[in-house]
Amino acid sequence: MSEITKKSSKTAALIQEAATNMFATYGFDGTIMDELAAKTGVNKASIYYHFGSKQGLYEACMTTLFSGVANQVLAAIAPQDSVFDQLSAFIAAFSQAAYKSPNMPAVLMREMASSGKNMPKSARQQMQRLLFGLKTILEEGERKGLLKPIQPLTVHMMIVGSLSLYIVSEPLRRGIADAPQADISVAEMTEEVSNLIQNGLKVTEK
Repeated sequence: MSEITKKSSKTAALIQEAATNMFATYGFDGTIMDELAAKTGVNKASIYYHFGSKQGLYEACMTTLFSGVANQVLAAIAPQDSVFDQLSAFIAAFSQAAYKSPNMPAVLMREMASSGKNMPKSARQQMQRLLFGLKTILEEGERKGLLKPIQPLTVHMMIVGSLSLYIVSEPLRRGIADAPQADISVAEMTEEVSNLIQNGLKVTEK
């Protein structure tokens, strides 16, 4: 790799990291390219050179963000043998990945609230990878007589929606006077979500 290419790659990475933070904080419409340029010390011409447009930059940021979470979740379930271990790994891995990368649930909540008007197709496809992975687990469980039949999207929304809302709302909960007494850790929240879903889906012997 030439020195010019190295500098270009570093510049693109700098832009993308800062832009991801801004998109998560202010949304697509609220992220201003002039402010991004000032924050990164990179002129606007360089931003457009690397990403083509604001939409192109958003697509790059969102695809990287969502694929990172999807990759971690799918990698976590791959080595698991039983349906219940796979389901537990799916929920735990999503929770951990999203908590370590809070920009992802923040963007997801924003896009859901706006009917996904700016969500790039490539980022949607990463969420579909998650849904397909979950669907495979649930269908195998049903086929083996271990899990009750259910629409995979329902379970997907229960996992992704509840844990994303929990993560995004953390600053809000901390700002409420009684919250420290009522709040639970991300590990406790994840375990409770996992138990509720698995107990609800498990086929019980009559």
